[in-house]
Amino acid sequence: METQLKKKSVFKIVGNVAFWIVLGIVVIYSAFAFTSKTEGQVSSVFGKSGLVVLSDSMDPTFQKGDLIWVDVVDYSTFDFSTLEVGDVISFQVQVTQGGETATIINSHRIVNIIEDINGYYHFYTKGDNAPADAEPISESGVLAVWTGNVVRGAGKLVEFLTGSWGFFLFLVVPCFAFLVYEVFRFVKIVSEYNVQKAVGDKQKLQAEAIAMARAQLEAEMKAKQEAEKKPE
Repeated sequence: METQLKKKSVFKIVGNVAFWIVLGIVVIYSAFAFTSKTEGQVSSVFGKSGLVVLSDSMDPTFQKGDLIWVDVVDYSTFDFSTLEVGDVISFQVQVTQGGETATIINSHRIVNIIEDINGYYHFYTKGDNAPADAEPISESGVLAVWTGNVVRGAGKLVEFLTGSWGFFLFLVVPCFAFLVYEVFRFVKIVSEYNVQKAVGDKQKLQAEAIAMARAQLEAEMKAKQEAEKKPE
């Protein structure tokens, strides 16, 4: 009996650990998928986001496949006058790949700033390892500002995690495995319940049979005693 209880305790611990592992994987995957964008969008968590570097235009500051952390611009509160020459900003650009035009996010360094007569700022940018960009970036085009933090090579991992195979391996498979585990555990609990119920029903039937036999025996003994008391 003690061995069975220990097995149940271990099984329960393993199940709880598996649950938290699956939950952690889902949370990590969701965080990467939500905060790391490469196709013209910047989602953020508390104003922060991660961007995958798509080229070596900023080498050696950061390279293709790196992950850079940025402060996403909130246009309602951001003061563009705080930007300086040397800051790295992120903005959208149109690129042609395989005959198709796509919008991606580029992150280049500010090399010049011009304020027009209306008080709006325009930022001229250049990659550390690339020619100057043809057109200046207006205030409305600035999506984010690099924080100075970079994780070398992490962008490749993020691209994998947010791709179809990453989705399958790190979200679908763990969730399916946990579902199978929960079904198995449910079936086990139902089976144990049925066994206990069957044992309980058997014990109840045995108790009822013993009670009936005892009552019948008492009735026979009483009838015998009454028969013996009658005068011949």
